[in-house]
Amino acid sequence: MTKDSQTDKLKKVKKVYSFWGRFPSLYSAQDAITFLGRAKTIRSQAIQKMGLKRGDKALEVACGSGRNFPYLAGAVGKGGFILGFDYSREMLDAAKRLCKQNGWNIKSVQGDAAQLQITENNFDGILSVLGISAIPEWEKALERCHDVLRYEGKLVICDARLFTGFLKILNPLIRLIYSKFAAWDHSKNIPEKMKEIFGNVEAENLNLGTFFIAVSVKRER
Repeated sequence: MTKDSQTDKLKKVKKVYSFWGRFPSLYSAQDAITFLGRAKTIRSQAIQKMGLKRGDKALEVACGSGRNFPYLAGAVGKGGFILGFDYSREMLDAAKRLCKQNGWNIKSVQGDAAQLQITENNFDGILSVLGISAIPEWEKALERCHDVLRYEGKLVICDARLFTGFLKILNPLIRLIYSKFAAWDHSKNIPEKMKEIFGNVEAENLNLGTFFIAVSVKRER
């Protein structure tokens, strides 16, 4: 990817998610469509696969408006540490308001996930839900996730795929809508890249194969 195309794609991400960040209630409402009515179940399953314990350190990449914060906060408890990282300032502002409403002490950092410039490392678990598919330099983002995990820590990616079988007739419409309104790139083989970087991956398909949860564990290379 050239520098110009990367810049253009980042501008698109910023434009799309700045809009959603200004209307977090609308963003929350679209969960019902995107997750086919199973948003709470799938988000909860993704956090469970992180294997977090009370007092652990967790990082969420592309945390958006904080839709996963309730599950992360419940997993690590008050003695734990959560960092939410996102490219959109508006999304982070919405996430901060959510934290204030619920009394969660969650740190937030704005930036490009391909760089993932944070001072913390040795995270027990890293999560990204519907984030990696929208990040232009997503391979670099996965590499940085590997860098800041502790050994035996887990990276959990929950993301979307196109329909297969008889429902694939809907795919052109899905590509059009989610590319425009979510900066989604369906062509990324995220589990395969996770396996390449980590040396291992376990993936589970959900919602008629339109969602997956992939888990990689950081081990000695």
